Amino acid sequence: MRPSPGRPTWLEIDLNALAHNLGVARQQVGADCALYPVVKADAYGLGAVAVTRALRTAGAQGFCVAMAEEAHKLRANGIDLPIVLLSGFIPGLEHQVIAMELEPVIFDLEAARRLSQLRGSAAPAIPVHVKIDTGMGRVGFPARDLCAVMAQLDALPGIRVDSIVSHLAWSDEAAGAETTRQQLHRLHQAIAQLGPRATSLRRSLANSGGLLGHPATRLDWVRPGIMLYGASPFYPHSNFAAEGLRPVVRWVTHILSIRQVTAGTALGYGHEFVTPRAARIALLPVGYADGYARMLKGRAQILTHGQRAPVVGRISMDLTLVDVTDIPAAKTGSRVTLLGAEGDGFIGVEEMADWMETIPYEVLCRLGARVPRHYTPDLP
Repeated sequence: MRPSPGRPTWLEIDLNALAHNLGVARQQVGADCALYPVVKADAYGLGAVAVTRALRTAGAQGFCVAMAEEAHKLRANGIDLPIVLLSGFIPGLEHQVIAMELEPVIFDLEAARRLSQLRGSAAPAIPVHVKIDTGMGRVGFPARDLCAVMAQLDALPGIRVDSIVSHLAWSDEAAGAETTRQQLHRLHQAIAQLGPRATSLRRSLANSGGLLGHPATRLDWVRPGIMLYGASPFYPHSNFAAEGLRPVVRWVTHILSIRQVTAGTALGYGHEFVTPRAARIALLPVGYADGYARMLKGRAQILTHGQRAPVVGRISMDLTLVDVTDIPAAKTGSRVTLLGAEGDGFIGVEEMADWMETIPYEVLCRLGARVPRHYTPDLP
């Protein structure tokens, strides 16, 4: 697929693979557990509107975002399923929460009071999700305070507590299994203290790691994220294929020019790389402004004509150098794959994360806004 006209650099997003990965989540949780995919950060950099539409078609029952601005984009583009606001809202955004019919996560009673005051008792109550801290140590009411918190929330007109939620701190490593077990126990223990009131509440704890690796955490609704976008939450201890997932993103560019240089030629900023031999150096029109991180220097490889070639020298804002000496077929205009499959070769998000000494989440979230996104199958 070569979009025309436009940049010679683009992302290809496989919506069928995305739907497949949601199907993996559905197989894991069963029919009685609701799927609320996490589409914050522009669906981890892949384009929230297109991704959310595809996931809705594939069976998502709601969505999770971090902030009201992300929800606004979805509502403006026809997404009418429930949208959970994971990170709450600051004073002044109550009108937007109400107007867009969002379901905020509540971890601050003052926020609930502001929402109640604006909503009043005349209108249908706004569903909210009460967050308790079971061990993440970041946000949430202390689990021991849940009864007191619920008593105050139940007294506020205009809001209705839909569920009790918490977030797993260490579901992605075997070493965290006991921590995960303890968090689940604390959640159950806190809810049990509510007595008969608990029967009307849903529960949510599992992210991708919990969903795939800790069946007891699946509860009433789950929040799959990274697994949907083609990477294992257990990286580097596992990979997408081991979890039955499919790659979703392919990053393509093209060779802008090729120079023949002699041995001993210094390349790029700081002259960090000097050719050890006569070499053919390809120039790629992609750089750190596109999300091709400077950390990749001297580590990353690309695919062209089905073969790997090393990135050499510092990565610039808009340009990257690659040594294609051992690929005689490479020429100006040759297609280059930065991420994804080409021929028998494959460079995955997980491998790029390894080169960058980070996690697959960051690889995807760093993808630059100026890189066009193209979707297969074509969007209606």
